[in-house]
Amino acid sequence: MKKITTFILLLAGAIFLNACQKNIDVFVPDPGQTNGPDTAWYNTISSTMPVAALQTNLNVQVEAAKDSFEISTSSAASITTTNGVQCTFPALSCINTAGLPVTGKIHLELLLVRKKGDMVLLNKPTSSNGRMLVTGGEIFIRLFKDGQEIHLAPNAKIYFKYFDAPIVSNMKLFFGDETVAGNFNWLPNTDTANNVVVPGLQAYEIATNHLRWINVDYFYDTATITRCTVSAQLPSNYTNANTTAFLVFKEIRSVLRMKGDVPEKRFISDKVPTGKTATIVVLSKQGNDYYLGKESITTGNNLVAGTINQRIPITPIKTSLADIKAYLATL
Repeated sequence: MKKITTFILLLAGAIFLNACQKNIDVFVPDPGQTNGPDTAWYNTISSTMPVAALQTNLNVQVEAAKDSFEISTSSAASITTTNGVQCTFPALSCINTAGLPVTGKIHLELLLVRKKGDMVLLNKPTSSNGRMLVTGGEIFIRLFKDGQEIHLAPNAKIYFKYFDAPIVSNMKLFFGDETVAGNFNWLPNTDTANNVVVPGLQAYEIATNHLRWINVDYFYDTATITRCTVSAQLPSNYTNANTTAFLVFKEIRSVLRMKGDVPEKRFISDKVPTGKTATIVVLSKQGNDYYLGKESITTGNNLVAGTINQRIPITPIKTSLADIKAYLATL
């Protein structure tokens, strides 16, 4: 009889532990705990909040090509980076912080971002002042001489060429506005005399007098279309202080950031076209752990009555940075 009782107790314990294990990756705070998770939303996001550390740790998951070239006073320098971007720098196209011409060995750091998952990792969504963009590729470029960042000379232009498919004929140039922390924005190019993109048969060719973030895009909403907003409904401990959310489209190369709505305590997109297959991606840092939430949707389905808003409940799961990166690579 004692053996049977012991067996039953062991079996019950095993079932209990197994049940606990199934839910261990879902963040569930203890009811009434004194030092529970911060559920407050903030009008201003500071660099000390967990979401800032989250973004820093996501950024390092994307590696830039690092190359060097020799520039002289009389001839152009050309290089094809390890990520396949052909770059040409005319003679005397670079200057230092004092405004003096730079020659000799120049170190180049360049990113070519075409994967939607990398746009999420880098927090570089495809939108301009709230309007949806479709991208043919985002480029980030920095130049260094002897460890010091250098700049383009006045009136100098540099040239890029990279292959892509399919090529879209109505692409324009946009430049990254990094002036507002945590609210990156693409601004349309207004200097068409010095900045232009030329779509070829299998490549885009760019002439520009800009460094840092450059984007090849077109506006999606140039025609009359039915649109809606999409919001993520999350557990209370997922706030704009520790969480970020994106809407990633399947059929087009577009990634939109879902902004934190402080009064409503939810993440919501700008207006997007209805009838599109997309995935809501939620990333969060809770303590020393990372969480991933994802939900596939068709935009515009099951709108809240009397509104144009689609609300989607999501419960993120604890996930390593490596597994987050692996998932985003599938988007």
